[in-house]
Amino acid sequence: MKRTILILMLTTAGILEAAAGGPENSPPTLLHIDPVRGKDRHPGSRSRPLRTISGALLLLPELLKHSVTIELAAGTYDETGGEDMPGNELQLMRRMRPGVTVRLVGTVADGKAATILAWEGGDSMIDVREGDWELQDLVVGSFSTRQRRGVLVAGPARLTLRDVGFQCRSFSGAGIMAHRGGHVSLKGKIRLNEQLHDRAKEETFCGIVATEFGTVKFEQREGAELDLGNGSLSASYYGCIRLGCETARITSWGRQSNNLAVNSGGRIDLHGTTVTLKAMHPENTPVGPEHDGHILGEDAHLIIVGKNDTAITLQKASTFTCNDIELKGEFRKTIWAMSGSMFVGRFLTDVTRLEAHTGATVNVEAVEGDIKGPVVATSGALISLPDGSVVGHVR
Repeated sequence: MKRTILILMLTTAGILEAAAGGPENSPPTLLHIDPVRGKDRHPGSRSRPLRTISGALLLLPELLKHSVTIELAAGTYDETGGEDMPGNELQLMRRMRPGVTVRLVGTVADGKAATILAWEGGDSMIDVREGDWELQDLVVGSFSTRQRRGVLVAGPARLTLRDVGFQCRSFSGAGIMAHRGGHVSLKGKIRLNEQLHDRAKEETFCGIVATEFGTVKFEQREGAELDLGNGSLSASYYGCIRLGCETARITSWGRQSNNLAVNSGGRIDLHGTTVTLKAMHPENTPVGPEHDGHILGEDAHLIIVGKNDTAITLQKASTFTCNDIELKGEFRKTIWAMSGSMFVGRFLTDVTRLEAHTGATVNVEAVEGDIKGPVVATSGALISLPDGSVVGHVR
């Protein structure tokens, strides 16, 4: 009886080890995918590649103990493969040991990403829910109206995007979205519909969203840049977007989309980046936090370009601080603040009309040009100017 029990225990242990990714089914550290000459029954070697991404993911155990790189050949991938996931939504979910990452790396030809993920019709093209993943040298989307959202990352998942482009289209959707604690790290050149700075039609929006404690954050400065041809940075409900790259260029063509849109406890940190904002619709506002939204521009250089009614609008207990702000264009109002909002900053150019109402505070520390417009403060608001004068009710 004792001998029989021992045999059963050893057999059970072997089964559990195999299910957990032990020596019996340990995946290779490198897999190759080719949508043209590959077959999913192949082992995934360079000479005998797999055909689909889902076919490669099937070779990964539920508990991954070492990092894996999946190399994608140049070409257009019209489906995920549909193995254990939808054919039109790449679902990335694995338990991983600390420090373990799965990297999906595309092919670069003539200095451009030649691997295009182009399936259509899913809620998100890529849905990341568990584990630590990285995408590199890829283009997500082919500019189809059936590619509404690029990447969705939810906690506890983490995704790194390195030199990744997005070609997705909607009226107000996200190329990159982090929510419910999901974390997105950005490295290299991140581009979203970058061809649209000079001309854009409706339903071509592709922005970046962080909400419900989600985080989108640049982890690299030198050589890193953000390029949004028709989109915005949007943070809400304690979501956070943190730049820190060398440059960011954000153009918005919509009526209802501020370039920096922060509300309901969200935060955007410009963190030393040279940021160029252009709101193409005259009624839009480049900088527009509201409802306890916060923008921190420490060591940043903010360039606001365009012809808009207002350059900076602060509403409902929102805050905006920035060291250096440069206005290039025509703005009837430079700042319009209300409802307990707060602004602190310096301007490198002329300043037009400054307004503050209902308890708002505007502290203009320096103006290298002239203050050309009137300065108006009502209903308990205050505006302090570089010469030490204060406009508004002072008790």
